[in-house]
Amino acid sequence: MNRIILAIFAVVPVLMFAQNADITILTQNEALANPGACGAADIDQIAPYPFFEETYQIPAFSLYDEYWDTSHLRSRAINIPFSNDRLMLMLVQDANNPFAMPCRFENVKTKYGPTKKGDFHPGIDLQTESQTLVKSCFDGLVRVANSYGSYGNMVVVRHYNGLETVYAHLGKLCVKTGQFVNAGQVIGQMGTPAGSALCNLHFETRLLNEPFDPELIIDFEEEDILQNNIALMSRDFNIVPVDSVKARKTQTQPSTAKPSAKPEVDAKQPTAAEVQKPAEAAPAKPAAGNAETNAQQNTEDTVYHTVKPGENLYRISLKYNTTVEKILQLNNLPNADRIVEGQRLRVR
Repeated sequence: MNRIILAIFAVVPVLMFAQNADITILTQNEALANPGACGAADIDQIAPYPFFEETYQIPAFSLYDEYWDTSHLRSRAINIPFSNDRLMLMLVQDANNPFAMPCRFENVKTKYGPTKKGDFHPGIDLQTESQTLVKSCFDGLVRVANSYGSYGNMVVVRHYNGLETVYAHLGKLCVKTGQFVNAGQVIGQMGTPAGSALCNLHFETRLLNEPFDPELIIDFEEEDILQNNIALMSRDFNIVPVDSVKARKTQTQPSTAKPSAKPEVDAKQPTAAEVQKPAEAAPAKPAAGNAETNAQQNTEDTVYHTVKPGENLYRISLKYNTTVEKILQLNNLPNADRIVEGQRLRVR
């Protein structure tokens, strides 16, 4: 059972390919030799993180339509599973230190939302000292670790409930795509801007490829999550469709918030080479059935689901727009931990 559960959303437009630049991976010895503003305790958190080997290990793989894009920040639109215009989010599942601030910072430089220049800022900028180490906010799997247009060196971490956090404008990267990380573990280091001792970490929170205001879940003054259970609504998002560049150019009525100059994806759908899936790692199909057989077993009023590898009740409840409590009641289960791979559950 995964330790943490979260989720989040928002928006951003403009499309382009990620740049294929050589990336410097920061080693522990390099950090020790030049720690900057970081303490020894922070440096100790740089570790040789393990890589995933099977697709069932990818967090929220089915929630993202079994699509694992390691090249783009946002490559396709996926419907957010609102129920009565609400999405209930559990941010912390247990008390095992599941949340960490992305970095130590001086102040919030730029907030989420429309800017005075008329564009849209899809995240929050934290002003921090050069060479500060940047950490993953929650446990998860690195989806992107590369140079990405005006985002510069960028790391995207997919968390176990489908939430993704984005860390951009890094000086160096400490992880590679496909590595598991824990909350509070180092994923990058800020650079050293010319003529300044300060720099800005661009931080975003996203769910199903859509960004939303990080301050809906994080209190940056108290440096902690706001509360454990959050209700997000459609008005919390400024979702921009993934369309063609031609359609954007011929658009005569601009939206209330203009697209940011930050790159998102190329106008065309990514090629198969851009969507990396591990060799010898086809999605595991439970012996008890798959989506087609499940559909045949579902009646108009009753719906069943066969538990796949790596799934938990929270992720299943999101998929069917229901709640964990309802699934427990329908199946007479004592608690959410009593499910196993291949088990057939009634979800409606």
